[in-house]
Amino acid sequence: MFSIIMPIYNSENYLRDSIESVINQSIGFKDNIELILIDDGSVDSSPQICESFKNSYPNNIKFLKIENSGPSAARNCGLLNVSERSKFIGFLDSDDTFSDNALRSVYDFFCDYEDVNIAVLPVYYTGEKEGEHKLNSRFEKGTRVINILKDYKAIHFYIGGTFYRKHTINYTTLFDESIKFWEDAIFFNQLLLREKSYGAVAEGKYFYRKRKEQNSLVDCSWFDKKRYTYLLNVCYMTLLMDSIKKYDIVLPYFQFLIVYHIKLFLYPSYRDIYKSVLNYKEQKDFINDFVKILNFIEPQYIEEQDMPMYYKEFMFHLIEANAETLETIKKEKVLQSSCTVTSTKIKGLKLKLTGHFINQYYEMQENDGVYIKYFNRLKKCERKKMRKTIEVWGYKLRDFRYAGFVVEIPIWALAFDFVLKTSNNTLELNHVNIFKSLLTKVLKN
Repeated sequence: MFSIIMPIYNSENYLRDSIESVINQSIGFKDNIELILIDDGSVDSSPQICESFKNSYPNNIKFLKIENSGPSAARNCGLLNVSERSKFIGFLDSDDTFSDNALRSVYDFFCDYEDVNIAVLPVYYTGEKEGEHKLNSRFEKGTRVINILKDYKAIHFYIGGTFYRKHTINYTTLFDESIKFWEDAIFFNQLLLREKSYGAVAEGKYFYRKRKEQNSLVDCSWFDKKRYTYLLNVCYMTLLMDSIKKYDIVLPYFQFLIVYHIKLFLYPSYRDIYKSVLNYKEQKDFINDFVKILNFIEPQYIEEQDMPMYYKEFMFHLIEANAETLETIKKEKVLQSSCTVTSTKIKGLKLKLTGHFINQYYEMQENDGVYIKYFNRLKKCERKKMRKTIEVWGYKLRDFRYAGFVVEIPIWALAFDFVLKTSNNTLELNHVNIFKSLLTKVLKN
């Protein structure tokens, strides 16, 4: 009934758990599942582990070996060896696992929705990171069918935990073996472009392992030149052109998907790696191509992203978009913002407070002031200069040099309000109760 394809490369530490999560499926392994293991040239004990499981379940497990060629080639090898009797194909990476009810929940979905050919599971982190993937918000309404022409924010781009009716997969155009990353996003979304809808199956779970050693293909890809200009011009552009070819426009779904993914280039963990990977000309080409991709995106789909405001402003700047809508949002959000107290010290009969107003929506100016309001008195805080900036590719997005403050107030003023005064406004910010904070700490200890 199910064929589960698992590409394997040096996964000896996690492989047993992954295989056993398939064997332990509540739907019944021996009667309903074939597991196709493809070793992609591992040099650890992964092949021996696979052989052991195959010997235990010779009727359910296929074990194939290829020379090291990347996950696309391994998955294609798996697809070409799916049994004729299989009805559904799913993918599991060799360091990840399924919940026990995963395949049962997918099977029930396909039975209930006979005209839907693709289904996905929610992703939960395991290993060095816990919690759930941000895109799991799609599953909050329970199991349902998502039409990407109507729900463009319900994006998907990873292969683990995805399932397909066998007849849906076009065996003449499989995974692109020329790339070692984002091949899963292209595979999934090219199918989705044709299908227009997929099932969000809320009952099962896919557990994605974040490795302590940070040596997964995703982690290592940032040090590969193809992670930059090639990813932009081949991977992103492929989906953009496919959408234009089929619909004459870039669908909102694909615009939202690409912005969601391309924003990672701006984040602190990744934004400076390109300098050590690309030469000067390649760096310029990469940034120019980044802008070229953004020019396919309407500002609305940048504005709606869940990312810091200064990245949205930066993208607006790159495409020379009108930022009035962002300015309106910033003004509203500043009113909901807070000053942060980082240090509280007692000096005789006074409290010495040190803190800052570091905020994604507002950059403190030299003539701005932070005040403390207590007992109907307004006291201005002294400025404490900070060395904190946010820069991307030579562009300074925020400079927080004027954001720090220090102030002394009477020790009995244990509750007070912060006030921000700018050249245009006086804004009442957060209320602070020092006594309540101290009491909470004491009770915790």
